[in-house]
Amino acid sequence: MRSCLILGSDASDEDVAAALDCGADALLLRLGLYVEDAARRGARARACALINEARGKEARGKRAAPKLFVEVAPLESELIEADLDALFGPGPDGVFLPSCDGAASLQRMSVKLAVREAQAGLADGATRIGAFAGGDPAAVLALRSLAGASPRLAALAFDDAGLRAALGLASGDGAAAQMARATVVLAAASAGVPALAPPVQTGETEAYAAARRDGFQGAMALFPGQIAAIHAVFAAGENRQRRQSSA
Repeated sequence: MRSCLILGSDASDEDVAAALDCGADALLLRLGLYVEDAARRGARARACALINEARGKEARGKRAAPKLFVEVAPLESELIEADLDALFGPGPDGVFLPSCDGAASLQRMSVKLAVREAQAGLADGATRIGAFAGGDPAAVLALRSLAGASPRLAALAFDDAGLRAALGLASGDGAAAQMARATVVLAAASAGVPALAPPVQTGETEAYAAARRDGFQGAMALFPGQIAAIHAVFAAGENRQRRQSSA
């Protein structure tokens, strides 16, 4: 995975169509605020419809659709059970954790996914896990435990905005932010998955080039037009992943 385009829960039909056709390796569908209300239930239903639509296009022999990930509620939230129950169902290609605090997060999510896969008649391990990492200062220190934690892990995305908010930083240039950034890169490498740089509003080429020099293997995106810039900077042959062990 080199590119992952984020789609908000309020994305228009035109936004969704552009996202499906922009060439991104993956789409991340967000479900909105962590509140059990009509808006979140509607976002779940829309995510399921999009998963079915993308798979229908593939079945009809059209261009392969991007992998579809859905950002579920945090593991500590009661909402996560409702999120997962709604998504299986069609079953997304993967789920994204809002925050990852190491092996414990992956293993808890893996158990939840295994139950839903069995109920839906899907193969055990079919659903991958992506995770935002680095946004919680305490969790940064636990990322070293990810190596070998779960073969479901697909990618780590650096949560630059979350870390800046947690530390009260105006920018991500300070020593603590740089340490967290490097920790995410190293944790991803040790787990054999790509580290994805955070999304940027402007100056994509410079930001992506800097991320590549820092060891990232791809990036998150906010707009379909950013995907081509990501793929230009992060060459496909350089996004190498090694097989993980769950031992």
